[in-house]
Amino acid sequence: MKATNPDASEARPDTYDYFPNVAKFVLRMAGDLHETVSRGCEAQVAVQLSDIQRSNDQVAADFARGIFSKGSVKVKNKDGSHDPDGSWMHDDATELDVILEVSHSQERQDLPFLADFYILSSNGLTQMVIGLDLEYRKNKGKEARVIVWRPKQTKKKGKTILETKKTFEGIFRNADGSLANGKRILRIWLKDFGNKLDCPGIQKVQGAITISFAQLYEMVRRGEASDQKRKRRRGSDEVLAGRNKELFGVAEEEVEK
Repeated sequence: MKATNPDASEARPDTYDYFPNVAKFVLRMAGDLHETVSRGCEAQVAVQLSDIQRSNDQVAADFARGIFSKGSVKVKNKDGSHDPDGSWMHDDATELDVILEVSHSQERQDLPFLADFYILSSNGLTQMVIGLDLEYRKNKGKEARVIVWRPKQTKKKGKTILETKKTFEGIFRNADGSLANGKRILRIWLKDFGNKLDCPGIQKVQGAITISFAQLYEMVRRGEASDQKRKRRRGSDEVLAGRNKELFGVAEEEVEK
């Protein structure tokens, strides 16, 4: 079994991914960058769903009222156990409909496997897996991209085969840390928060949640800034603790004299 974690001190012990086919155990990271991006996406979805619920489109408004966040709920089956970084589903659905994964919590090569896991294990009821691939290693630059996978049914030799297909990919931060493609949009259709089997009439639902690449970039920038402040504070605390220890030692010597 291989444990993968760039900084074990930042890991959440109760959050992980397990890939039994390759005997790989991946601990999640709970750093400021990872949490800021995950929660930022959740906030954008929540605000826009609230707007749709108050809109004049009654069909969309009624459907939006049934959508709720499941957060980082554990997903298990015979092929492993995984904790998504964010997830949403509809009251009428039986599976998570939209799932968010951030590569800061696992190696980037794991993202396609996670998309397969969620979509195939739900028998195609999971409609969308969003992967945010954030490069955080100092010697690799700062490129960041967003990738979307969806279920796809194809016929082979008279049989219907369920597959996972990458349908969208775009870079929103360049390797030098600058904004890329700021006007491009990550679009989550409102009907992605449900499925035809569990939500009859879902094809009539119109509207979408949109998150611009500029907004994704800002989430990453804020997360990194917060992470750097915390690390500097931790370093200062360690220095202060060392000085206090030295002073305390001197005081003890004076008392003994």
